[in-house]
Amino acid sequence: MNSKHSRVISASLLVLTLFILSCSNGSKVIIKVAVKSAEKNMLYISRIDFSKTTPLDSAKISSGESIKKFKMPQGNEPTFYTISLKNGGALTLLANKGEVISVKFDAQNIGSYEVVGSKESLKVKELAQSFGRSKQTIDRLSKQYIQAQTDAEREAIGRQFQAEIDSQRSSCSKFIWANPMSKVSIMALYQKYNDDLYLFDRAEDLTLLKMVASAWRALYPESDYTKGMLEDIVRIDKIIASNKLSKLISEAEPSIPDLNIPDKNGNTIKLSSLKGKVVLLDFFTASSTSSLLDNRELMNIYNTFKTRGFEVYQVSLDADKNEWLNYLGNTGVAWISVREADPSRSAAALQYNVTQLPTNYLIDKNFNIVDKNIYGERLKEKLNVLLR
Repeated sequence: MNSKHSRVISASLLVLTLFILSCSNGSKVIIKVAVKSAEKNMLYISRIDFSKTTPLDSAKISSGESIKKFKMPQGNEPTFYTISLKNGGALTLLANKGEVISVKFDAQNIGSYEVVGSKESLKVKELAQSFGRSKQTIDRLSKQYIQAQTDAEREAIGRQFQAEIDSQRSSCSKFIWANPMSKVSIMALYQKYNDDLYLFDRAEDLTLLKMVASAWRALYPESDYTKGMLEDIVRIDKIIASNKLSKLISEAEPSIPDLNIPDKNGNTIKLSSLKGKVVLLDFFTASSTSSLLDNRELMNIYNTFKTRGFEVYQVSLDADKNEWLNYLGNTGVAWISVREADPSRSAAALQYNVTQLPTNYLIDKNFNIVDKNIYGERLKEKLNVLLR
């Protein structure tokens, strides 16, 4: 066989091999992960569905540099995958059928990863990094608000807080309008700073949700993301309709911020569930001598008036959860005592403008605040009037 024929046959075999490989990868996605780690670790890959995350595979990582390869079955719908480490840190990819995605990162700073082979994953990275910077700002401002000493400081921080959220909303809205057919827009719609603060949480945001849901329903009518968004649209529509229906009543009634915080057993207790009783909303910390002295006096008052319809809803701002639990165990506190997951970013303290500890509010049977920072004999006198 001459060299010319040999070259032709070799070229034909190469084309055939590439064709076979492309067909074999057509219903899959390949994710290659290169990670540098100072210690042994575990690498996990999971699929993110609308309402759950499903673990798919894992691999051991040695100290130094490791390269791992995952081959995942992939349908027609783009799929979110998360790459995470046992020792902390995660990143998200958005894969399309047939893609070969390469990811590279240092275990000490997984957020600064590199990704090639997936345009949608690059959009995810851009969105995640932008929101990550915004969340850092919001967390910092929340702590500054708690520590502020004057009303002027709190007002200034509040304006910065709102300006940051408005800026991020504007940026993400532009992204969604520019990418209505991208699954990354669904991710953008459901961003949240914490469990109580979503980026898009206003009635007017329903327009964005309906636009993305409509586009996704046209592409993937059976997707759990489609079904989840459509269910959310129905739920939000009902809330808006209900709010309109009750607007006249709610405007006529004074209202105070409601709280819904877990107790030591993890059971969430609403402040509004106590409507009809006289309630002392008290903010304290077990590490404060003043709080402990006030609590000792409050126990006697509570035992005197609890049978007449008096209740205490006490919010712990203890940074150390065990210190709070030990205090409850040692004192046998009988009233309602609750604590947020992260008191350093206390939503309750923000809502009630808590600037010092202890702080309390006296709430009457109609859920109105009638006094603030009331203690001892003055509290007894007020309770005798309110509990007649």
